[in-house]
Amino acid sequence: MVNVSVRHAIILAAGLGTRLRSVADDRPKGLIEIDGETLVGRSVRLLRSAGINHITIVTGYAADYYERFAAGQPDIHLARNDKFANTGSMASLAIALDRVQHDVLVLESDIVYESRALTTMLSAAASDSTLVSGPTKAGDEVWVYAPEGRLHAMTKIAHELPAITGELVGITRLSASAATTMLHAFKGFVDAHGHGRMDYETDALVAVARLYPIAAIVVKDLCWGEIDDEQQYARVVQHIWPAVGNQLPPVAT
Repeated sequence: MVNVSVRHAIILAAGLGTRLRSVADDRPKGLIEIDGETLVGRSVRLLRSAGINHITIVTGYAADYYERFAAGQPDIHLARNDKFANTGSMASLAIALDRVQHDVLVLESDIVYESRALTTMLSAAASDSTLVSGPTKAGDEVWVYAPEGRLHAMTKIAHELPAITGELVGITRLSASAATTMLHAFKGFVDAHGHGRMDYETDALVAVARLYPIAAIVVKDLCWGEIDDEQQYARVVQHIWPAVGNQLPPVAT
């Protein structure tokens, strides 16, 4: 059963996407189109179908594209990371988390996934959790170590982990208290390092997992893909989109 208490989603879309310029031109990579559907547009439709009625998109690079995308859609709210070029994903997330008072879903802007990804997370018993798949062999994976279903560590260097539970997908659910703890972790990072180049998953979420139990929701056969470079784009277009691209409610007219 889907948890109807989760009504808010945050999509992180501030990044430069420098490895995809040949595909995205001057657009943010979340607005790359496949078969006439943008990546973020597809996520928005799936989120609405799952009962999410408040969507915050954190913009940065080429933010005007998202202003045009969001026009006329009252459930979409934009928040801008003006320092996107010199900060990490946690800086973008922090801007949106300042407004969070309930459970929230956090998604990357550059992922394509089957609708089961959202329903699984929304129906999970754990208010604080992150989605994990089996290996995709897509390249640039983030590996997760979560013994007994609880997040302990994640890294792109597999041999740094005692064992591999699965691969990070880029969909995370946070309670308001965990979100506040992430904000405190980010402030501490900035105070200690003098900059905001902190990753929200491998850095901040792992830090929170030392204080809160963060569940790893493992769906070994999940069909999904991230688009960070041309090779991953080709994989999504050729294999992932044909499998999940039509899993959408009809477009409203």
